[in-house]
Amino acid sequence: YKNSALGFLWSIVPPLLSVVVLSFLVKTALGIRATNYGPYLLCGIIPWTFFSTAVLDSSQSLLINWGVIKKVYMPREVIPLAIIVSNFIHFMLGWAVFFIFYLVVMRFVPPFDKGIPPRLEMLLFPLIVLVQAMLVTGASLWVAALNTFYEDVKFLLQTLFGLVYFVFPIMFPVEVIFYSKSNAGANPLLFKLYMLNPITGIINAFRRVILEPLQPESFNEKLIGKPPLPMDWMLFGGSAAISLFILISGYAYFNHVKWKFVERN
Repeated sequence: YKNSALGFLWSIVPPLLSVVVLSFLVKTALGIRATNYGPYLLCGIIPWTFFSTAVLDSSQSLLINWGVIKKVYMPREVIPLAIIVSNFIHFMLGWAVFFIFYLVVMRFVPPFDKGIPPRLEMLLFPLIVLVQAMLVTGASLWVAALNTFYEDVKFLLQTLFGLVYFVFPIMFPVEVIFYSKSNAGANPLLFKLYMLNPITGIINAFRRVILEPLQPESFNEKLIGKPPLPMDWMLFGGSAAISLFILISGYAYFNHVKWKFVERN
């Protein structure tokens, strides 16, 4: 944050601006009537921002530090890991501001007197953070190594992240997918596969331990009377197992090819 006027606030300013813009969009253009939508949206944006930014930054990290890699004998994984740690600090600062604002300021400081109440389930918050850290580290090691040999990877990621933003439950709850008769919700197996996606599982888990579930009808009037889904910790366990596999395989591949980096054309 050297020479930055806002300093660490840049960890939370982009997600907050996204919440303001998206809240205005969904409540005016889309007519969504969800109450307390701000914290609900942030619970999707904060983990998504950590994942997408860390992975994209890591994909370029080795090429940016190419001069160092060619001249200095060092563990090459230090470079993408430094990027991951940097983004993880942003990630945790974002959550710190979230909890301070919604657990303290919004509940006890007039004229707000709203916010979110503390819940026992919040004790599971560190577990979900650990799962996401495994996923981000593994994915970042994969793309850092691959992009060194195939620079198409970064362009593929930029395009893919722009598209899947609207597929993952960042702006809406998973119930919208489950109760829809025109997509994965019509097939229980497809919905389980959707929930096994680590990003989907992580975002859903953050919301379930921090917030009371929103009624599906507040996002779609056709879902009137449909109850929120209970948290399926077995599916989240599957997401955690996939994240661990990505971490182990990502480190194994990076370690396998890291001494070949200087041989690239």
